[in-house]
Amino acid sequence: MINERAKIILEFCFAKTPMEKWFRKDHDFDKKLKQFFSNDYERAVNNQYDEWQNNPDECVALIMLLDQFSRNFYRNNPQAYKQDQKCRLIVNKAIKRGYLKKLDKDKSHFLLLPLIHSEDLDDHILGHKLIDIHLKNHQEFNKIKKAWNDHTYAIKKFNRYPHRNSILGRKSSEIELKFLNGPNSSW
Repeated sequence: MINERAKIILEFCFAKTPMEKWFRKDHDFDKKLKQFFSNDYERAVNNQYDEWQNNPDECVALIMLLDQFSRNFYRNNPQAYKQDQKCRLIVNKAIKRGYLKKLDKDKSHFLLLPLIHSEDLDDHILGHKLIDIHLKNHQEFNKIKKAWNDHTYAIKKFNRYPHRNSILGRKSSEIELKFLNGPNSSW
């Protein structure tokens, strides 16, 4: 039996919202998410949903709250990345527990997103290995792979995401500023 709040989150994320909606800047969508799920986000941040890690589907709902929703709620704000370390720990546990074998392709994709959101190259290497195994039959695999390659390119080149520099108060190098003026440089 799945937790009722987790079920509502998953229904909204996977039945009512097309995947491309998650990867576009849309302030109306951000407001809608915050209106419906800000209380759940706060509970997750305060460890009140930690037991969701013990169920594959609930774990995806927890990752959606802490990883994806945070980026929608706090767009262009350092708060957007505050839960990244916690998400990476949750994802690593989920991988060890074999959740990727129990989830459908879309949920597996979102479970793995914290790895590509990470500024640690080791997370990217692991993420690429896992999507090649678990998402190779996803109908959007080529788009997913390209997006992940674009992200990893930035990490390999700069050891960080240059588009986060101004948000996080980091000074950008000249080469980072040049990169930011090109395509596939900000997510």
